[in-house]
Amino acid sequence: MSDTAETTPLDEDPRWQALMARGGLISLPFAAPEGWPHGDIPNGEKGLEVGDDRLSPAYCTLGGHRFLHAQLLLPITGARTVFAFACWGSVSQESYQAFLSARAGGKAFPGAFAWLANPLPGFATPEPVPCNLVPGPPGQPPRLQPQPGTALHLAQAEGLSPARLAEVYAAAGADIAGLLDS
Repeated sequence: MSDTAETTPLDEDPRWQALMARGGLISLPFAAPEGWPHGDIPNGEKGLEVGDDRLSPAYCTLGGHRFLHAQLLLPITGARTVFAFACWGSVSQESYQAFLSARAGGKAFPGAFAWLANPLPGFATPEPVPCNLVPGPPGQPPRLQPQPGTALHLAQAEGLSPARLAEVYAAAGADIAGLLDS
């Protein structure tokens, strides 16, 4: 990081201002739901299958549980750019089948109830987070909307300040300067 970034508050850094003005999405990705023991999908492969466990970029089965990959969007206050956790939601067998059927038929996923299936940096919770899983725009993954009464619901409603976003990145072990210098 440059000397300017080290002495200037994040929201006053010109690189931050340019990133926030451009719009679009910045994200912290989770390759699999919490507890996936089999590693990443190998480069060049569409998925990973170990026994009855399966992982693809869009869905996962693990020990009889079903998961869908989704985006949990959090607005950044004062910015056109949106932050997302690219994470996983645990769904019922019926919701999982509805997703697969919609996908195979080229139709929109109707949505479902889901439990957030990844612990999110900066949002430690002692209890699982209940969410609504709603369709994303065409060609994009579904969206997780935390239900009222959770810190994530409040963050989704009010947005993250630049300082809070930096805290989330730090909690993830990531350096926000990587975003600024890209």
